[in-house]
This record gives sequence, structure tokens and C-alpha cells, in this order.
Amino acid sequence: MKKTLFLFITGLSTAVALIPACRKADPVIRKEQSNLADIYLTTQGAGKDRLFNPRYSNDTVYFDVPWFYPATSDNNVDITKMIVRATIPGDASISPSLGGVMDLTKPLTVTITAGNGAQSKYVIMTKKVGDLSVNSAKISLTNGGTTEEIEGVVQANEILFYVMPGTNVSNATLTYDINKHSKGSITYGASINLSSNVPFSVTGVDGVVKTYTLRALEPVKLAYGVGINRKLWNKPGAELGFTANNEVCLAVSGDNLVLTRRTTPAKFSVFNRFTGAYIKDMYNPFTATNFQVINDSADHLLAASWAPKNSKFILYRYNDVNDAAPVKLVEWTNNNPAAITGDGGVGRRVNVYGDLNGDAVIMAPAGQSAVIYKWRIVNGVAVSQTPEVITYKSITGGSSVFMGYYAEAQPIGTGPNADYFINYQFEVALVNGTTHERTAGFAAMPNVVFTMPTAYNRFNNANYLSIVKYINTYDLNKVQMSLFDVTRTSSISMAPGSPDYGSFNVFNSEELNGTANGNGTADIAVGYSNNKERMQVYMLLTNGGIMAHEFTNYAP
Repeated sequence: MKKTLFLFITGLSTAVALIPACRKADPVIRKEQSNLADIYLTTQGAGKDRLFNPRYSNDTVYFDVPWFYPATSDNNVDITKMIVRATIPGDASISPSLGGVMDLTKPLTVTITAGNGAQSKYVIMTKKVGDLSVNSAKISLTNGGTTEEIEGVVQANEILFYVMPGTNVSNATLTYDINKHSKGSITYGASINLSSNVPFSVTGVDGVVKTYTLRALEPVKLAYGVGINRKLWNKPGAELGFTANNEVCLAVSGDNLVLTRRTTPAKFSVFNRFTGAYIKDMYNPFTATNFQVINDSADHLLAASWAPKNSKFILYRYNDVNDAAPVKLVEWTNNNPAAITGDGGVGRRVNVYGDLNGDAVIMAPAGQSAVIYKWRIVNGVAVSQTPEVITYKSITGGSSVFMGYYAEAQPIGTGPNADYFINYQFEVALVNGTTHERTAGFAAMPNVVFTMPTAYNRFNNANYLSIVKYINTYDLNKVQMSLFDVTRTSSISMAPGSPDYGSFNVFNSEELNGTANGNGTADIAVGYSNNKERMQVYMLLTNGGIMAHEFTNYAP
């Protein structure tokens, strides 16, 4: 009996052991997505630079390729030798294969096949186009022996010149900037009579003509806020000499735009901020990598070193881009509080408010923490080399790394307890400068994966927060410039669905596109002209380019 029982148990155990071996494998579920997620064109020698962006109409993708690229060059684009790059779902395939040199003079049909066999077809249509844009236009008027220059506001089909009532515009001298391969219907520097509307045509190298209407109008000066606005310029990184992941910061000083390139050592490249033309590289007192050169409220510049734990954090003040002897404001060893267990580095993001030659506040978060370092400048001198250590008490998002690497703290006053805006991966919020707790936070915005960075300024009796929004994808290769009126703090928490939301989010630009941006870096900076009757906002996307937009305090 014992032997029989042993055999029975052994057989049962063997049968149980064999059960898993007989089970069928779980089926592989193939994906059904066959959509075209993204597509762009580039040329031989440009690597993966995103040179030409598409227009979509259902299943047709249109590319208008400029006749010459860059636009101001004599480099004739050959569309028989283009490279198409596309993004498709991970389980799908595309036919024909892309990434090689292709002739796009004829329509190209591509088929995307999903993992489950479903297919989508797209037709790519490419044509070369001349440049019909007017980059800028001015009229010169002589009244009472005084010559006045008035810059035009270039819109879709009009160029508007706002002149004061009673001004004689019958003998205005017209100058303008168009592509050198295009031709204007009015001779540069000719006299025009703007007592009535004047047509002005631009003929591209391809023979296509676009006609603008030149109009002299009496403006209405607004008592509050922004009025007429226009895009100044938009240049891709390839045209500005971008290299992978290195362009990270913008600053405004006078008529100049300073771009920080975080090479080793860093380069501080100076451009004309009204045209985007390169001027020179600014003097750099540092020998290592830098992330930040920023401007104060009086157009002075502040250069910050990058300081990992136990390294020196140094701040230099420049009077302008020609200053070859900047003044050292701060030198402090980054001996982080013991509470910081993360990265703790200082200098990835630095913000300032006020006049560095007078009174100002400088704030710089410590990486992967809730800690913000703060320096006060009084009469052009740091009150202390050792910063005040602030802990932001209203952290949201449940992150173990708190505010991440690229958090920003933007002061909005120069007093010892000035309030400030906080901007990190989980929120944008106004913070009480005494309690360091959130006063009001932005509501979630549709299609925005997160927002960063920030610029705060005052224009025409209104306070504005300019923000870069990362749109749709965590590749962080699509951004949008947005302007928020934060004068009334009660508006800050307004929901996008509110009927009054447009009075809070007063402007959203077109998207600026680039390639994958693993560091999630971008920047935004603000400048003024015409006695602060015009405000310019500049947006940088690392691996993308720079967009410049102008706002005025005039309305039609």
C-alpha cells in the first residue's frame, strides 16, 4: 500500500508539473496605428536638422521649399536631392523607406502599415517658392525741419504706418527690407504719397507676385496693455549656428540679443535683435561651461557660472555687450543644505528683477530640490555673498525630485520679501515672498505637457508673464510663446474654458519646431524700443531656433 500511494503521488506531481508546459503562449497584440506623427525635410550635409516644415490637408502633405536657403544666401535649393524624415508609430513600417536622397519634383506617395496590417497613404507635394515677405518697412517724413522715421507694422496683406494727427504724409520716403532675390514694385528710397492707400508688390524669383497695401493711419494709444503685434523674425537653429543641445539662454541689452552656447568654455553670441544678424561673441570671464547670461530691468547683463555641489557660484555684471571688464557681484561656494539629497547644482536657471547698478533681487534654484537661493543687490552691491536659503513650501506633483533640474524662480520686486513666480515641471504659481507658499497657480492648459521658462516685465501699465509652452509631445521639440496678463492676481487661476480667459492669456504664437530636445531647455527674454511704446519678446528652443515677436501699445 505504501508503494502504491507513493506512485500515485509521484504521478500526480508529474502531471501538475506538465500543465504549464502545455499552456499556449499569450497572443501578441499588434498595434493598429498607421498615422503619420511628424514629417520634415532636410538636405544633404544638414544631418537631422529640421529645415523645412509641412502643411497638412487631410492625407496630403505640402512643403513650400524656399528657392534659396538660408533665405539671404545664394544657395539654390535642389529639390531633386531632398531628404525626408518622418516619425511613425513604433509597431508600424513605412514604404518607400525614407532618410535617403530623393527627387521630390513629383508627388511622392508613402504608405504606413500598422502592426496589424492596417494602412494609411499620404501624398507628399513639394514645390520651390520665392520669398514674398516684407521683413520691415519705414517711411521718413520731414515736418518743420525735423525728419521723423516711422516703422511700419507688417501684417498679412498690409503695411501700416501710424502717424500722429495733422502729419503731412504726401511726400514720404519709403525704405524696406525684402529678400535680395525678390523685387519691389517701388524703388527703394522713392517718394510716395500716403494721403491715400498705395499698392506695393513683391515679385519672387519664381515670378509669383504678392501685393501689400501701404496705409497711413492715426493710431489710438492704449491706456493699458498690448495692442497691435507682429512677428519680427523666425530663424531655424541651422541658420544661427546651433549645435546639438548647446543653445540654452537669451538676454536683451540695447539693440542686441545675447545667446548663451553652453560649450566648454561657453560662448556668448551677440545678434542684432531686430534682424537676427550675427554681430560678434561677447567677452566671457569664465573658462568652463555656463548656462546663463540674463538681463536685468535696465538692460545690464548678468553672467552666472555653473556650480555643482561644493563648487564656486560666481555672478558677473556687464554694463552692455561691449563691456570687457565685467564686475564680480557674487562669489559663493555651493555648500548645499544637508536637506538637498538630489543634484543640488546651481546656475542652470537664474532670474533677476530690478537694476543691477541700483537695487535688484537675484534668485537661483538648486537642482532637484525645493530650495531657492536669493541674493539682494542694494546700490549696485550684494548685501551678502552668502545667499538667503528659501524652501518653497507648496510643492505639487508628488515628485521625489521636487522641482527638477530646470526650475525657475522669478522675483517681481526688489524688496527683502518680494513675491516671486515659481515655474517647474508641475506648476506655474505666484508665491508669497514672506511665507514661501503658493498664492495662486495656473490652471492646466490643453495640449501643454509642461511650461518653462519664464520672463516677467511691465509694459503700458500692465504686468506680463511670458512663458514657453512645450506642446503635445515629450520629445520637447515643439514650443509656443505665450503672454499672460498677471496684473490682477485673481486672474492667475482662471481656467482655459472661461469666457474671460483671453484677457489673461492675451497671446499665443505659432509653434516653433525643432528636433528631439532631451534636456528640455528653452528660454524667453523681453526688450523695448520707441520709448517703451513697443515690446519685443524672444523665444529660444534648444535644437530648434529663435522666434521674435513685437507688441505695441497702439490699436488701429
